[in-house]
Amino acid sequence: MKRPVFATRPEPAHSGPRPVEALSITCEGLWLLQALCGVETLPSNLVLRPYISEIPAPTSHPGLAVLREAGVVVTDEHGSDAVHPQVALWLEALGAPDVVLCAMVTRGLADLRVAIARRGTLTVSAARFDDEVTIEEVGSVGSMRGLLTRLLPMCGPECAPAEFEPIVVPSAALLDGLAQIVRGDQTPAVALRSLGLDPQQRRVVTAAADEPEMQLSIAVVRHDSDGDHVGVAAVSVTDTHEGRVVTGPVRSEDGSWWTMVTPGTPAAGGRALETLLATVGLGSWGEHRRYP
Repeated sequence: MKRPVFATRPEPAHSGPRPVEALSITCEGLWLLQALCGVETLPSNLVLRPYISEIPAPTSHPGLAVLREAGVVVTDEHGSDAVHPQVALWLEALGAPDVVLCAMVTRGLADLRVAIARRGTLTVSAARFDDEVTIEEVGSVGSMRGLLTRLLPMCGPECAPAEFEPIVVPSAALLDGLAQIVRGDQTPAVALRSLGLDPQQRRVVTAAADEPEMQLSIAVVRHDSDGDHVGVAAVSVTDTHEGRVVTGPVRSEDGSWWTMVTPGTPAAGGRALETLLATVGLGSWGEHRRYP
């Protein structure tokens, strides 16, 4: 008996639309897909045009022909235009997520906006640069560290962690000191004197505030039947000439929120994101559902 050989056999025929790994589309094209799906809004940090459901679907829009040719818009059983079912699931997750991370990457004059949304067991990312949006499925999220390592390649080249002892300080005092440095009101030594930082810590903090080469800022929003719950703090990953720095919230013994600044290792970034989830009452990425 001959061994079965599968490599040379033709792939099975597809009875429906072919699978989609990712979608790159203009903002206007994405608005058309929203209209066809009935998805009114996408995460606000993407700054995209909303679709008003009271307005009739734009069935005569010239962009529909382009989307049909690309296979993103298909014909349903009634002969009408419909969004590819996989893309429709992605848009529904982005439009009504259980939880979403809203990120902004700034490098020089360029900004990249990213939303990572989970609905049920599906996690989807949408990244906007200029007029183009790329949407894709993230897959299983085992940890916040793992999720961060998928996000960091969008930020540019790797950067080694800065070398300094971690800092935990009152958030208000740190922000006030950094504002004085950025405005040029005080030198770093004077502005940060009350925080008890050593010279290397001052250099790192000043570089992150005043001379960042790249900054990734991440906020969290939890959605439920009571509305939207925005985290009271944010996490940032900052690349400087001193190295990479992670800044995030930490809860003090009296329940108030302080700021922790640490060398920018993947583990430190993961811990910061876990604490960020805690600001909206979440113990993990996958535990919360929008509707019970």
